[in-house]
Amino acid sequence: MSAIERAVEIIGGQTETAKSFGLKQGHVWHWVNTNRQAPAKYIPRISELTNGEISVNDLLADHQKSKKEDAA
Repeated sequence: MSAIERAVEIIGGQTETAKSFGLKQGHVWHWVNTNRQAPAKYIPRISELTNGEISVNDLLADHQKSKKEDAA
């Protein structure tokens, strides 16, 4: 499970996560199911919303995994 998936669960789901950023639920669905990572500009706030349970580094690691998968 990716860090963004875990974070969304902790925050209370895709709809609650989206509301925290003034976005629609579909944006968060895309992060979780297509990109498998959060956009970098949202990472610090996502970590805050999880009360640090999911760290910035955890969320950034999703980006590193994605780069490795693209290179393979």
